[in-house]
Amino acid sequence: MSGVISRHGIELGLVVMLCVSTMTLAVEKPVTPQTTCVTEECHASYKTQAVVHGPVSLGECKSCHDSDNPAEHTYKMTREGRDLCEYCHLDPAAEQNVHEPVAKGDCLQCHDPHSSASKFLMRKDSVALQCAECHKVTEGKKHLHGPTAMGECSICHAAHSSENASLLTMKPTDLCVACHVVTQEEIAKFEFVHEPAKGDCIGCHDPHGAETTKMLKGDAPDLCYACHEAVQTIAENSKHQHGVVREAGGCLKCHTPHASTVRYLMKDNPETLCLNCHAEPQAISADEVLPSFTSEIKDKKFLHGPVQDKTCSGCHVAHGSDNHRLLQKAYPELFYAPYNPENYALCFSCHSESIVQDAKTIDLTGFRNGDMNLHYLHVNKAERGRTCRACHETHGSNLPSHLREAVPYGMWNMPLGFTKNEDGGSCSSGCHMPKEYNRIAPVDYTSSQAAPSGNAPI
Repeated sequence: MSGVISRHGIELGLVVMLCVSTMTLAVEKPVTPQTTCVTEECHASYKTQAVVHGPVSLGECKSCHDSDNPAEHTYKMTREGRDLCEYCHLDPAAEQNVHEPVAKGDCLQCHDPHSSASKFLMRKDSVALQCAECHKVTEGKKHLHGPTAMGECSICHAAHSSENASLLTMKPTDLCVACHVVTQEEIAKFEFVHEPAKGDCIGCHDPHGAETTKMLKGDAPDLCYACHEAVQTIAENSKHQHGVVREAGGCLKCHTPHASTVRYLMKDNPETLCLNCHAEPQAISADEVLPSFTSEIKDKKFLHGPVQDKTCSGCHVAHGSDNHRLLQKAYPELFYAPYNPENYALCFSCHSESIVQDAKTIDLTGFRNGDMNLHYLHVNKAERGRTCRACHETHGSNLPSHLREAVPYGMWNMPLGFTKNEDGGSCSSGCHMPKEYNRIAPVDYTSSQAAPSGNAPI
């Protein structure tokens, strides 16, 4: 009897202990026996979320938890650290570059182990919000990259590990063009490709967002100057500066940023590009307007070689020059210039310098009276030598050899009065009395009435 009483006493004591312990921690301990932790009495909220961890949804709490003290309703983890998650989620850190929380085994920094309102059991409402806990990539950005704006960080980045730097899902050379297909097609088929476009997109673009459009890290020309230092030096320090180069975005008015069929990544052939502006008169200072290039060559029978070849750069520098009119080399601005080979450097780039150096010739030029070189006669003067522009048009003319019909001389548009025949020609300009020349039967100018000195001032 005493043994029975003793047994009942022990059972009663256990019931009392259970009741006391239940009353003490009623919130955390179920009041009835449980086959799983996820019931109406215990951890009920775990199954109410949109996304539930597999073991939780199956009631398999022991997959992660071992009972430590049932009376105290305490448990310990079945494995330590990252080994617990990696027992099921194999090799999250298998690739060369590992996300820092993964490397530290801190999976719970990003994931809720039981359930979540977001996919992937993220602690925040979206992947983007979760990433933003550490990565403040959108702060202060006016323009956002599409995936960034939509919160699709995983389009470009792996969450746990990757063979690529910055946890990129692909090689940098492949990642951008995976979406930017048109750019990829241009790069593949066009002859001239911008070096960064071959794989260093982030050299120019911020992959998340920027203050400027197209996620550019800055505006042209400053962005371009970061690599093109020589162009910056010319553009900013030249005596004569090309206005469009200094404008915001100016580089992109002539150049394409990725690839082109035209050398120097030009958007079109040089003449077409130049005519985007120079088809109309251009004010180049408060007192000077550059005439329309289109009107200068309209209906002209004879075009200067570079003009005919649509190569403005044959004579002009695009970014800036120390020479008048952005010319490649020296070419005097005025009607008169002392003879010096340097004053004719531009013309001598193509034309032989000897055409003005030899007083006598039978083959250097057709502009001669017998063997008297009339180019030499006009140019070789210490003070009032005629420059090329005194007789020749720069871009085009209706007369052979690009001769002018008239030449600007101060306020007067002075007629040149040149005619040409089979063996020579004549000139009736305001520079001197009418004169003729003949290569076969030279005109005799030994009489005092018409010596061809060419020295008479206007």
